[in-house]
Amino acid sequence: MLMEVLKLWIKGCSIIVFDVPLLFEAKIDKWTKPIVVIWIDPETQLQRLMTRDGSMEEEAKSRINAQMSLDLKRSKADIVIDNTSSLEALHEQFQKVLAQITKPLTWTEFVFSRNGAFLALFSTFVSVSIFKKSS
Repeated sequence: MLMEVLKLWIKGCSIIVFDVPLLFEAKIDKWTKPIVVIWIDPETQLQRLMTRDGSMEEEAKSRINAQMSLDLKRSKADIVIDNTSSLEALHEQFQKVLAQITKPLTWTEFVFSRNGAFLALFSTFVSVSIFKKSS
């Protein structure tokens, strides 16, 4: 996964999305920014899981309880999308988040971006070259 991310970063992808249900449990949250959590109330989560998988209530509850609670994930998130409404409402929230995370970078974000890294590398190379010529 790391090599694929590096390739995408070098190619100039402005956004790389990880769909990782166990992001916090796997401690991948330390390497991603921003963290977007899709939140749903527990009752709707249970009903949707049972409908999707055709599972019984106890089986679905067991599966939900085996993971970190969505409320805890929500508290650790940078951005929360509420998925308790319609698909259209979810799409609208997603578009707002997309606009928020694709806005122009601040100078500190730029410094740690791909372009900032290339600029720092290029500046260092030029400085060393000039210093060697003047010596």
